[in-house]
Parts: sequence; structure tokens; C-alpha cells
Amino acid sequence: MTVSFAPHLLAIAAMTVLAGCGSEPNASASSPAPDKAAAKPFHTPLPTSEPVPAPSDPAPVASATSESGSYAPQDDCAREPEWPTFRKALAGAIKSRDAQAMAKLAAPDISLDYGGGNGTAELVKRLNDPQSKLWQELDAILPLGCAVQGGLAAMPWVFWNAPEDIDSYSAMLVLGDAAPLLDKAGGKPVTNAGWTIVGIDPMDFDTGAKTTRVTTHDGRKGWIETRKLRSLLDYRLIAEPKDGQWQITAFIAGD
Repeated sequence: MTVSFAPHLLAIAAMTVLAGCGSEPNASASSPAPDKAAAKPFHTPLPTSEPVPAPSDPAPVASATSESGSYAPQDDCAREPEWPTFRKALAGAIKSRDAQAMAKLAAPDISLDYGGGNGTAELVKRLNDPQSKLWQELDAILPLGCAVQGGLAAMPWVFWNAPEDIDSYSAMLVLGDAAPLLDKAGGKPVTNAGWTIVGIDPMDFDTGAKTTRVTTHDGRKGWIETRKLRSLLDYRLIAEPKDGQWQITAFIAGD
């Protein structure tokens, strides 16, 4: 996918590629979500309750393996001019919970949601709101690598490296090197599913459940700890080089 900015709207267009399922991204509006998926969250909070067995099997994920069979984070941005300096400043702002420092790293019209929320003042406001938990979202993004496409940078890396033929509303990245696929909820390990992409049933996904029923790319069914599942439509950070410096042009979730 090749993308350019004018200035932040096409970042939103780039971020709809996962849900497009082969269609071209639209800079003015994202693809409409199916009714069933629309009510579901795009990120997974820590589990707070016991799992509820799904009444139907999660859909398998088509072609959901890379050539190496893994979607472990990679850093494709490290060689980009000025990226190491930007990455260091970003990590420092997140570690110190410095909203003003984050604002200095962002474009004036940074996109924050698909409802028109934008701008550095709004970014600072949301970061300073403990209910938003945006610092925790940024903490979660940092270790997940960075991808480059069309001159833009995206964190996490998987956002621009997942297969185009999957249903992003039901696809989850399994976090960590060791994430066993269980034969049942609370059951025995069958295989290691770490850093693979699995499918869930979005209508039966319980963000508070201890485990979630999934289907692997080869059709195997099992259960994985919910806290180790991250939606492909979860928060991502998009950055663009401007005048020799990187700027955050979008920090957004969903589609």
C-alpha cells in the first residue's frame, strides 16, 4: 500500500487497510463495520471474570501466517533517518507520563478517533484523563515493533504486515513467545501459539474472560488466555517525517 499525507486524513485511510479485505482505502471515510462487530471493543483489557464458552466455533483465519509462520515484532523503522531520535523521545515521554512532551512529538492536527477528535490540545486532555488509560495503551504499543510503508511509520509492526485476506474484526495477534493453545478452558497445552494470528467469534468475545476460544490459521480450535490476545484494530500510532523530523499524525483505534 502506498500512502501520502494531506496532512493527516490519508493516515486514516492507511489505517483502514486491515478492514478493507482487498478494497482500496478511502481517505474520507473508513469502511463501515458489520453490525455485529460494531458494538465490540477493539482492545482487550485485563481479564476480570471467568470465561463463557462460545456457542459456535470461531471462524478460521485465512492465510494468517507470515512466511516464517510468526508475527513477532520487528523494527523496520530503525534505519529511517531521524527515527532513533524520535523513538527515544517517544519512549521518554511515555515513561515520564509527560503529556506536553507527547504533544511536541505530534502534528498539530493529529487524528485521535474516527468521530472528528483531533489536535494536540485534545491529545493532552485525553492523556491527562486517567479514565482514558491512553498511557497504558502507549506502553503496550512500544514493544510491538514498527513498520514502514509509503514513507510512513506504523506501530505496532503487525498493523501493516498482517495478511490482507483476513477479517480484521475477528483476527487477534497472540502476544508473547510462549502462549499455549489449550484443549479447553483451563485445560492442557496443545501447542504454542505465540506471535501467531488467530480468529475469534466477535459476538462472543468477553474481554473480561480468563481464556477465549480461538481458531488457528490451520483450523485447529482451542483456548488462549484473553490477556495475550490483541485485536488487529487495537490502538496504533502513525508517524510521518516532516522537515527532517518525525511527527505523530494519528493515535487511534478501531476502524
